[in-house]
Amino acid sequence: MPRRVCLRVARGSLAAWLLVGLWVWALGGLCGLGAAAPGAEGSPLPCQAPQQWEGRQVLYLQSSGRNSRSLISYDGLNQRIRVLDERKALIPCKRLFEYILLYKDRVMFQIEQATKQCSKITLQDPWDPLDIPQNSTFEDQYSIGGPQEQIMVQEWSNRKSARSYETWIGIYTLKDCYPVQETFTKNYSVILSTRFFDIQLGIKDPSVFTPPSTCQTAQPERMSEDCSL
Repeated sequence: MPRRVCLRVARGSLAAWLLVGLWVWALGGLCGLGAAAPGAEGSPLPCQAPQQWEGRQVLYLQSSGRNSRSLISYDGLNQRIRVLDERKALIPCKRLFEYILLYKDRVMFQIEQATKQCSKITLQDPWDPLDIPQNSTFEDQYSIGGPQEQIMVQEWSNRKSARSYETWIGIYTLKDCYPVQETFTKNYSVILSTRFFDIQLGIKDPSVFTPPSTCQTAQPERMSEDCSL
């Protein structure tokens, strides 16, 4: 979505790869360094989220009613994302995948972890970074946790004065603008929500964005998560 023309009402590209089947995205220092900069009337301005980081995420998708866990490598500078399904428990007939999304090439690779079978799928939506849009509405600032163990966060949304509800809520840490949670709603119900944690700055191994050799003969259809298909 061109810098969120609809301010994450649909969050184009992120929503696309979140809904592709399971996993993910779905979609800074206090304004870079430490303290939130005031807006025209004293309200905070959106901080700048890190451009390159790795961590873990849990995605809840209303349509399936499931929580899916995965590792994520996010490279905003080069417009690419890698998501690796995590096996946290034995789920009968559950296939685990790796996803490599290369937005500059407008392509996504879906790789089955067990067999390395690969699908190559065209990305229809433009790159949409995981951050706080500049025209977001500041909702609240509060601490997560309790005495001796808490972290300050800010909550932002796409709520506007002409509309009494929001369709996107983003929670980011106050000090360094790390993503904590993003939630999307429709008709007053949560359709997907992603929690981010264990974030480390930088990309430890850039080769994670390189598809395996099996993708040279990739099929054009997305593979099902159901192992019976």
